[in-house]
Amino acid sequence: MVRGEVYLYWMTNPEWYDYDENEKPYLTDKAPEKAKESFERYIELKNREKETGMKII
Repeated sequence: MVRGEVYLYWMTNPEWYDYDENEKPYLTDKAPEKAKESFERYIELKNREKETGMKII
């Protein structure tokens, strides 16, 4: 199951993430383990979207 709550948890606290000069998100040192897991899942899904050309929601 992929829902915003599951794979976008890392975005629930603005202190946990930021964007680089290319507007790619990254986690800060303040991100807890649950946010790190959520971010990893988000990256996996984004990579799968690129590979398949299909939007995953």
